[in-house]
Amino acid sequence: MRFVPVRSLDDIYWYSFNDEPIATGNPYITPRLSDPSFLLPDESPDALWHLFANTWKGIEHYTSTSGLEWKREHTVFFFGHSPFIYKEGSIYYMLFETHTRSFRRKGEHTDSSRIMLSSSSDLALWSEPRKILDSADVPKSSWRGGRRMVFRPQLIQWEGKYRLYFGAGEVEMYDSKEKSAAFLMSAESYYLEGPYDISSHPVMHTDPDSAYSNLATGSVRIIPCSDAVAAVSCTRYYDRAANRSRSLMILAESHDGYAFENHRIMHTTPSEGWSSGYITSCDLRYKENEETWYCYYSADGYPDSRIPLRREALGLLLGRRK
Repeated sequence: MRFVPVRSLDDIYWYSFNDEPIATGNPYITPRLSDPSFLLPDESPDALWHLFANTWKGIEHYTSTSGLEWKREHTVFFFGHSPFIYKEGSIYYMLFETHTRSFRRKGEHTDSSRIMLSSSSDLALWSEPRKILDSADVPKSSWRGGRRMVFRPQLIQWEGKYRLYFGAGEVEMYDSKEKSAAFLMSAESYYLEGPYDISSHPVMHTDPDSAYSNLATGSVRIIPCSDAVAAVSCTRYYDRAANRSRSLMILAESHDGYAFENHRIMHTTPSEGWSSGYITSCDLRYKENEETWYCYYSADGYPDSRIPLRREALGLLLGRRK
């Protein structure tokens, strides 16, 4: 992906490709598909679109000739979550999270999570994953004494180092009981495989005084630009008019990758339909030959006590200059 100036995101008009989720196969087999990470054809080894996302059973691999309809290839890692694809030279690296639940006795348990790293030359066969970060070592991995968790890793190169961004701390929404990240944290290393020096200060944090992230920071996608760093945050906030928790996508910019300033709202959840609950994550890339930004995002419907298993699917936003 060519790095574009951060100002090129300033005057982009974003619109939904379709009112329905993108086609990824039978929705009853994968009722909750989330946390997409994708590659454009010019980044892939076979000139196809490639997308990775997780379901209830693990990380799934999809391919497409158009980026609009997707074919499922296989399950890459069972029980893996939140994949992120990073390319360096001819090698592809996948970062993802895994969880462990250890029960002490009835009604009590301790949870932890780890960030794992695997590599591939063809996006089909992947190396044995190795741990590069553990929630036990991360400041802020617990929110108000809760479970020690890290989420949604992603990697960029910045000023001669590898910078790892990841969510930390688990916040439960007061009304829906859905969970989200309290903080965005960072760590740096001179080597892709680590070890990583973890910063004790969050890059973003849940702020009760914020209009957009007063309930949770949520999932954040970092976008390296040629002259700065942009970020799209899928935040959680209290909607006073609707008297419920909601989410939206906020575009923010930073010159050092640490201090971000909110720039504008990219997308909000509709009042009804398949994505009327929360926007849970996103990934976006610039397709140069179309002069278009592609943003795949995962979202779900607002919780309904009559429906025990909600559908979570992938939508597509397109961004072009006004």
